[in-house]
Amino acid sequence: MEIYKKGDIFECQFTYSGEKWEQWVLLMSDEHFDSPDCDRSLLKRHHEEAKAKNAPIFKFGDIFDCMGGKWDYRSSKEDVRPEYQVKDYFDAITRDAFKFYKDYDIAFISDGNHEENVLKRHETDLIGNLAERLECKRGLYDGFIRFSFYNGSGASKRHMDMYYNHGGGGNSPVTKGVISTNRRGVAYDADIFVSGHNHNRWNVEIMRRKVNKVGNVKATAQNHINMGTYKDTPANRSQFEAGFPAPNKGGVWLRFYKLDPHTQEIGVQVINA
Repeated sequence: MEIYKKGDIFECQFTYSGEKWEQWVLLMSDEHFDSPDCDRSLLKRHHEEAKAKNAPIFKFGDIFDCMGGKWDYRSSKEDVRPEYQVKDYFDAITRDAFKFYKDYDIAFISDGNHEENVLKRHETDLIGNLAERLECKRGLYDGFIRFSFYNGSGASKRHMDMYYNHGGGGNSPVTKGVISTNRRGVAYDADIFVSGHNHNRWNVEIMRRKVNKVGNVKATAQNHINMGTYKDTPANRSQFEAGFPAPNKGGVWLRFYKLDPHTQEIGVQVINA
């Protein structure tokens, strides 16, 4: 797998061969790595599974919780792990995150609202610093990633475009944020949409009729994916008191595979991690 900056987007290139070819990709969001409420055992397990599957990992914001800095109105001692109660707080969480992630194939990371808040208040780019250490691609809060599939001769047979946006707004306890699929499906031309932020995990598949290169009408799926979190606030804390349900924990797998050995079409399957 190779990933490049190409114009306004990032292009991720895969080479396929054989009828049973498949390629897994792990999508993650809202890990809140440095929070005492981060489920690090689950986080570790999913990274190990990605390594076993030879799957590149794409992270879409709120890798850090990072609410323990000065002038952050959300800051409290109970929200900072003991090892991070140091004078170089932001440096400490970045160093520790690098140690945790460095042995895995982290292909891409982008900003979430927690990291953007730190950049605004402290002029410290946590995502940029981590991306530089990991030597991976760094994206902004939203953007496009193109998955391109090449056969053995180097010819591109298919590509899928993915629009990502960390997400915004409140917890959305009733709609879970699903209503955003209607707006994004019209505003952006993509095959896959991914977001996070509200700690709800779901996938909505919308079927579309499209005209292919030879003039035939085909039904194709547009997947709208919202990723879960790795932060689980205990029941005796504020989320429970506010009446919010328990969050959905975990990321999402994309499994690309050879859909038809005769046409070389590539399909995608969405699976909860």
